[in-house]
Amino acid sequence: MRSIPMPLPRGNAVAARILAFDSIPCRNAMPSNLILICARDATLRAELESALADAGHVTTSVDSPADAVAAMRGRSFDLIVAEGLAASGAIASLRTAGTDGVTPILVVAPAHDVEARIAFLEAGADDVIVGGFAPIELEGRVMAQLIRAGKVQPQSTAHTGSAEIVAFFSPKGGVGTTTMAVNTAVLLAGGGSPSTGSARAADAVLPPSRVLLVDLDLQFGQVATHLNLTPRYDIGGLASDEQALADPELARMYLTTHSSGLVVLAAPTRPEADFRVTLEHLERIFELMSPSFDHIIVDLGSRLDTRTVWLLEQADAHVFVLFPEIAALRAMSMLMTFLAETTPLQARAAIVINHVFPKELLKTRDVENLLRTKPAAEVPYTEVEMIRSVNEGVPLVIGRPGSPATIALRRVAQAVIGIEQQQAAPVKKSERRRLFSRR
Repeated sequence: MRSIPMPLPRGNAVAARILAFDSIPCRNAMPSNLILICARDATLRAELESALADAGHVTTSVDSPADAVAAMRGRSFDLIVAEGLAASGAIASLRTAGTDGVTPILVVAPAHDVEARIAFLEAGADDVIVGGFAPIELEGRVMAQLIRAGKVQPQSTAHTGSAEIVAFFSPKGGVGTTTMAVNTAVLLAGGGSPSTGSARAADAVLPPSRVLLVDLDLQFGQVATHLNLTPRYDIGGLASDEQALADPELARMYLTTHSSGLVVLAAPTRPEADFRVTLEHLERIFELMSPSFDHIIVDLGSRLDTRTVWLLEQADAHVFVLFPEIAALRAMSMLMTFLAETTPLQARAAIVINHVFPKELLKTRDVENLLRTKPAAEVPYTEVEMIRSVNEGVPLVIGRPGSPATIALRRVAQAVIGIEQQQAAPVKKSERRRLFSRR
């Protein structure tokens, strides 16, 4: 067994096919992970050992599920990579055979056998990769599983001395992505102090910082509406101003400050301005703004394009917002599959469930079984509170600092800055809304 430092990728461009691994943080700073390989086929076993060693991981190899279970009794593994035919029928038992709870499992499926891939996922596999894979694809899928399982803690800031970028995104509109981004940004900027007796000490640990909120829903962004702002300038105007793009002081003219201290770069007021904001413009804007802030919160909306993918790559943390119903879950699953196959992300990731309707359409355990990721927070249904806060332009964390939804939003903000949660106090059954997660 050996541990080889992972190579440092070069470059920083989004490829024409949105295939980019360039902005992965310096991975040779990450510790090696112990991975168990279970494969009967000697050629596949050697291929996995070589690829994983080159990626900087330490591996132990066995031939059968029985040997894998025996190995897991004496040693703690971060991930299992198993040959589908060898592990068939034993996937569920392998995931729970370790001494430290559930161990994620990545299954290698036969090529051109879609039914087998589906069967492995239904049997409990966390992910499936097709035989004949490229080493970089294997590395991306392995890293994605390690991050989701909390076995790898990426560098919290990939650009020392600059702002930490936090991207809010949902593949399905109408789930409250802007609401989550706005309230989180206000909290991080020092707004929305907890009301006495309403929030636990753990929820109160949010040191105020310099925060910029960027509305990148470039056609119909509503960050300004949520904050009751009427910006004179916006990101569309900044993208068209060559002088401002080269001068930080001129660029500041395009920013609007909220009463909470939060600074906003608003979305364009006309939808057609979307087509004038290019990826190059965004690169220059974020380079200009980053040194002046501690956090840049980005509302990406729900559209996936080259600009969105670039921001997801640059971000130090991702917050994916989800409403627990089938369409949203399928969209989230499709997004995770796309990112795993094309742009494996190396940042902290949090999934937030937002209950925008009173009826509980899916149970928490159902969502967790589908997405296989523990959510960072679950925002309960608030009847009219959330709608009123948007209509009045007063963020919920300011207008209702003691509400259950605000307490949940504080957990989102804590997850964004990497503060670990203490065990939550029991929630009344009537207030409890379920969670979710997978892949």
